[in-house]
Amino acid sequence: MTVLQENEPGTVDIPTAMLVGADPNNDVQTIQVAFSNPVQKSRALNLGAFYLAIPNGINLALARDFGRSLLLPNNPFRNVPSYGELEGFIALENNQQTKLALRRERWDAYYPPEIAYLGHQLDEIGIAIMREESLWEQASGGYTAGGGTAFLNFVHYDTRSGVLGLRPHTDYGFVTILDATAPGLQIAIDGEFADVPVLANHFVINFGEALRFITAHARYQVSAVTHRVVSQNAADPIRHGMVYFANPDLDGALWQFTPDGDVAGQSSVSHLFTQLERQLTE
Repeated sequence: MTVLQENEPGTVDIPTAMLVGADPNNDVQTIQVAFSNPVQKSRALNLGAFYLAIPNGINLALARDFGRSLLLPNNPFRNVPSYGELEGFIALENNQQTKLALRRERWDAYYPPEIAYLGHQLDEIGIAIMREESLWEQASGGYTAGGGTAFLNFVHYDTRSGVLGLRPHTDYGFVTILDATAPGLQIAIDGEFADVPVLANHFVINFGEALRFITAHARYQVSAVTHRVVSQNAADPIRHGMVYFANPDLDGALWQFTPDGDVAGQSSVSHLFTQLERQLTE
């Protein structure tokens, strides 16, 4: 396991991309991720992260207002029921984070219609990213066909706490879409953390362990980026964020292919995630 140093972090030069071909309100099959050149794409895959220009038609101002409203004690969405340990209004004991988290199948039932609609727009962006390489689509176990598991979470970090906002980790899924409006996000590069600057009108895209797994024998191998959230001096001590997670179906399977399309490996999602949990606790 890599030892991450606690030295004073620098900043990292993160590649940028945009969606081309259609607005995410329209046919997702025509949307593509476009980097300025192949070098930028290669760096994004190796780094495990990139910026994505926010497409027209996505109402982030409304989503940010909704997220901030969750801090009001009488907000009715704080009473969304819990479904297991991952869904509902949750306060985590080991860091600064509180959040409202729901899976795709509950968005229409619990989120306001405009927030549920935003979640489905982010679904289409996640699918476009996963269609970047043809074999990713085949290996994903159904996410690119509208399956898998997706979460839309509204997260708050109270920086007045003395602990890390979010401890170092990799995400387990394919792709994470983050609306980062305040500093504090850091990613690990060569064993040291570097700040991810806030870039206006851009999402931060992180790649996770499921995507790393399915690309292990592919033409382009993808890194699962280790990241954390740290406290920052700011006028507002509460750091707000909206996060979309594109994950495989926990009851499904993932496949690995060679560049020629031959099967090189396979794992049930539950087995892969169990291995990842074991590595975290060793």
